Amino acid sequence: MDWLLISEIIYVVLLIFVCLRIIYDTRSTTKSLAYLLFAIFVPFFGMLFYFFFGINYRHRKMYSKKLYGNDDLANKFRHDILQYSELTFKENGNAVLGNKELAFMILKDSMSPLTSKNALKLLINGEQKFPEVLNAIKSAKHHIHIEYYIYEDDEIGHAIEQALIEKAKEGVTVRFIYDDFGSRSIRKKLVPRLVENGVEAFPFLKVHFMLFANRLNYRNHRKIIVIDGVTAFVGGINVSDRYINNGSEKLYWRDTHLRIDGPGAQYLQYLFLCDWNFCADELLQPNTDFFLPSLCKQ
Repeated sequence: MDWLLISEIIYVVLLIFVCLRIIYDTRSTTKSLAYLLFAIFVPFFGMLFYFFFGINYRHRKMYSKKLYGNDDLANKFRHDILQYSELTFKENGNAVLGNKELAFMILKDSMSPLTSKNALKLLINGEQKFPEVLNAIKSAKHHIHIEYYIYEDDEIGHAIEQALIEKAKEGVTVRFIYDDFGSRSIRKKLVPRLVENGVEAFPFLKVHFMLFANRLNYRNHRKIIVIDGVTAFVGGINVSDRYINNGSEKLYWRDTHLRIDGPGAQYLQYLFLCDWNFCADELLQPNTDFFLPSLCKQ
């Protein structure tokens, strides 16, 4: 028996399988070509390299998570959102007529409903954003959902921490998601303080070896706060003193945030709950505790 020939056949079959896997899994043409050339021209090691570093197993796990407990509930929630958006368009047809196709494309692609009767406030830089955030947190009655890529244990981080703890002690449910890489400075002190005082806190994609945390494009860059399902904040400003221009920093930081009061906060609620169910390994459902009754009819 010619073992060398058999080995070569097995290697070729394996190489073909790996090449097909690379083509199927890798969205970037440049990356696909690089992995293919490496696998073909560097025997064995090229294939091993792809399986160790080319496949993002955490990314696959992340997108296997859902907000819904079953497909029937998912379909029902989609149907309710579509009906809600159709009604919004009928009531505001003249105002949104030129953007109907765009609105419904976003709806079908991202489950972001068309809403009306929102109060919007543009917040320029941290000196406008953070006072609004602290006041909104203090007014919370039922729940506070907060999710950030970068949250630092500095002056503003401590102020928000204390506001969250105070509300938790009042009986308000506070859920906090922090990116385990972007907010790595709060892992050992600030997060334990929150948990000890009644705040539910979980990291997004926990990093076990910080030096090998090279999947930065799969980190959670969201900056979301949702209060009682009706007030929300979203934009480009993380929680850090660097975003506050008070003359103490040499660099002037320019960024923008948005406060939404009204049904427009519902989509940010949806995003947060999807992430929460993944991070906390829970199954919070889209009910009237979190959404408008018209979006979760029983």
